[in-house]
Amino acid sequence: MKIRYLGTSAAEGFPAVFCNCANCTAARADLARERRTRSQALIDGVLLIDFPPDTYQHALQFGVDLSAVRALLVTHSHTDHFYAQEFVNRGYKFASGMREPVLELYGNAEVRAVFEEGTRRELRSCVAEGLRFHTVSPYDSFTAAGYSVLALPASHTPKEDALLYAVSKDGKTLLYLNDTGTLREACYAALAERGICADLVSLDCTQADGEHSASGRHMGFAENEIVREKLVKYGVVKPYAKYYVTHFSHNSAPFRDRIGAAAAARGFIAAYDGLEVTV
Repeated sequence: MKIRYLGTSAAEGFPAVFCNCANCTAARADLARERRTRSQALIDGVLLIDFPPDTYQHALQFGVDLSAVRALLVTHSHTDHFYAQEFVNRGYKFASGMREPVLELYGNAEVRAVFEEGTRRELRSCVAEGLRFHTVSPYDSFTAAGYSVLALPASHTPKEDALLYAVSKDGKTLLYLNDTGTLREACYAALAERGICADLVSLDCTQADGEHSASGRHMGFAENEIVREKLVKYGVVKPYAKYYVTHFSHNSAPFRDRIGAAAAARGFIAAYDGLEVTV
């Protein structure tokens, strides 16, 4: 299983879109190294997790053929994770020679509502034929693009059932835990009951080691350590599992060298835009 981190920032990006704080000003001086775009991951070139407004940039920067993607898992409806309007361009005169005629989309009920509203004005019927939406609830199990997927509830927003995903294929498992506070006890139990054992855990680290207190909606290193300890306790990670941290806020000063060293000191690996990992 090959996982590519296409974007690794929180909602505002780094440097942040409207910000001139010291962190963002310094990042603009070395964009080639320090730039972080809105979070997105690609598995084996065919399974996407989230679809931010930066997706087009990711395709250009990293040579991703978006027409080859067979399935999209959406964590929740916030714009930095789901930019629905782009899908009106998947066909008609806007796209020819696509490698996959149909894109299967998976998300909660609010994601579906945003999809329908975002595409209502411009989606042509011939394009709609190539888009199939599947509504997913917490603890649903399903198959997407040949991968076994378990959806888990995130602790993120009371307005919708934000989701986390365990993605498995050929004996390898990715546990993708973006946009959540510490996991609910039932999540660990659900993984254990289904015999899921992760090779790679990707953790929300919005707050990193910042001075601001945990919000309950996101995590920093302290919460990441709690989750890692629980995953080990429940036996749902392999002994050699790797723990990557991502989804950094500009407030956490996520400069490559600084955040990499801070993560390594705690036994984590800090992801960056374009990082490719094979498990």
